[in-house]
Amino acid sequence: MDILKDDIKKLFGHYLIASVGSALVVSVYSFVDTIAVGQSVGPMGAAAIAAINPIFALMVFLAVLCGVGGAVPMSVARGEGREEKAHAMFTAAVILMAVIGISTWILVWIFHRPIFTLFGANEEIMPYVLDYGMYIIYFFPTFIASTFLSAFLRNDGAPGLAMKAVVIGGSLNIFGDWFLCFPMDMGMKGAAIATVAGSSLQVIIMLIHFFSPACGLKLVMPKSLLKAFKRILIIGFGSGVLDLGTVALSIVINNQIMRYGSVAALSIYGVVGTIGQLCQAVFRGVGQALQPISSLNFGAGKRDRIRTAYHMSVIATVIISVAITVTGELFPIELTKIFIAATPEVLSEAPMIYRIYFTAFLFMGINVLSTYYLQSVMRERESMAVAMSRSVVLSGALLILLPVFFGLNGVFAAIPAAELIVMMIALHCNKGALD
Repeated sequence: MDILKDDIKKLFGHYLIASVGSALVVSVYSFVDTIAVGQSVGPMGAAAIAAINPIFALMVFLAVLCGVGGAVPMSVARGEGREEKAHAMFTAAVILMAVIGISTWILVWIFHRPIFTLFGANEEIMPYVLDYGMYIIYFFPTFIASTFLSAFLRNDGAPGLAMKAVVIGGSLNIFGDWFLCFPMDMGMKGAAIATVAGSSLQVIIMLIHFFSPACGLKLVMPKSLLKAFKRILIIGFGSGVLDLGTVALSIVINNQIMRYGSVAALSIYGVVGTIGQLCQAVFRGVGQALQPISSLNFGAGKRDRIRTAYHMSVIATVIISVAITVTGELFPIELTKIFIAATPEVLSEAPMIYRIYFTAFLFMGINVLSTYYLQSVMRERESMAVAMSRSVVLSGALLILLPVFFGLNGVFAAIPAAELIVMMIALHCNKGALD
């Protein structure tokens, strides 16, 4: 498809389906694993997942930082007709990803126990955390590679292959979760092995693109590698900080829950947090569908096509946001039972937590979309401001402040309150970028 000439509605629809699928790269594994662990191990397993989820968010952050950070300037360069520069940005992103990814992998492997403690694991749930988490750490580069590669496949005209990889890898993960957790009774270890297998298969499928005649990605060393690194990091941080913020907020939320609540509340947040990561991945998919269209047309100076794609992405985001929120408000008990072999204590606390937290999804979609849109039209500072506000600044402040007055309810109300405030800021920034 020709991003600069084809009908914008058909183009956006094509990218939307593929990008939403690709954005579920890591989240689908965490989502399915939470169900398998919650049903086979129980609330303790779900609580352990809450302490492990930040590792997934960290991996996505690194991959988006270098993947989207390199893909945006690559697409802009192509829109300007500068193929050599486009290849150089891809090469720089690969090198930077290798350096950052391997360094982080080593640090996480060495300091895994204090890291899990920081993420909210106490001595009671630490054995469950280690049973699952160590397999994820062993295959840390695989999870980074899957998200990183999908960013470049989308921008190289192969979003369909990225989606196929997700579907096939996810199917293996789902089957593995069922087989290893139930007939084989392997619990946390079984779910982790299934996740690793699915992610590894996904990477293998994506690598097929680089042996295809349609592949337009070539390794060309940039004239200034450090300057290319700087550009990638500045552009990628706006989107990547969404997931970095998830890591930071998970630390605060998990510890605040244990301070004002109980293991039962943490197990419920393990479910809610997993659903939240999946929903954020869907919103990220809408943003990633918009990104290559906006970036390439921005480089070519075609503003009207960018406006049309933006308005379509907003409509899609609003529809998804309302559907998610209504589901959580109406069916908190049913959703909990899907994920956990719940105790009476868990079922009694679940409705309050769901109904407070799920209002956040009404506003979250626009905020996530805005970071990608502003980034795609080279408004890096505004993109970063929106991302930092929702991921760290406002959310962190409210998580500390509200529980002082409202206890456990305040912990879960902090996120919706922050998302609402940030949405007003984001819409103002978007309007300025559209003018």
